[in-house]
Amino acid sequence: MRTISELQDSLDADLAWRRSELHSYLGSVRRSNQDSTAQRSLCRAGVPLLYAHWEGYAKHCLSAYIQFVGRRRLTYGELHPGFVAIGLEAEVDSQSGMSATRKMIWRAQALLAKHGERAPIPWRKGVDTQSNLNSERCFDLFALVGLDSSPIQLKARLIDYELLRVRNEIAHGQYLSVDAVAYEELHQEVLMILEFVRNTVSAAAENGAYKRERPKPLES
Repeated sequence: MRTISELQDSLDADLAWRRSELHSYLGSVRRSNQDSTAQRSLCRAGVPLLYAHWEGYAKHCLSAYIQFVGRRRLTYGELHPGFVAIGLEAEVDSQSGMSATRKMIWRAQALLAKHGERAPIPWRKGVDTQSNLNSERCFDLFALVGLDSSPIQLKARLIDYELLRVRNEIAHGQYLSVDAVAYEELHQEVLMILEFVRNTVSAAAENGAYKRERPKPLES
């Protein structure tokens, strides 16, 4: 993931197979007998599938972006504050046997001394979605890597209730009725969110959003 082209190819390829699978599944729902037990079962089973692609694709995109930024080999002074935090936490985690207080002091000293040093972004780890990617966790991850999540913040209820809560209840064996109309609407919403994640990461890489903003010169 050394170039913008490689990053975009990875984002596109991962989205393509997910979109294909979801469209194929939706086709099965549409072909089933309307209002039948089979159709309702397909719709119920489809919600966990939609959630899996939501979490999986968000994790793929953000992890690929972190890898792309990590391979830029930039210094702390060149990076967006979120990536500074990622680099510092990776370094402090490597300090074994250090108390919480000493870690706090180490962070402060590092911020003062490491401006010109290369930040060791731990891109091989990717991002941790905690296997439960609710809206708060999603927006926090966006903020951490300097991405603007405001266009999908109105989708918080959809992510937390129509997608995550329903997925959890179905996955734990509870019966929830999901009709074909509701399932197709959720399918379209999820695809729209996946497209947003893809476009946001791609634009950030192209625009250098991972770099620290330079202060504007004072007007004379």
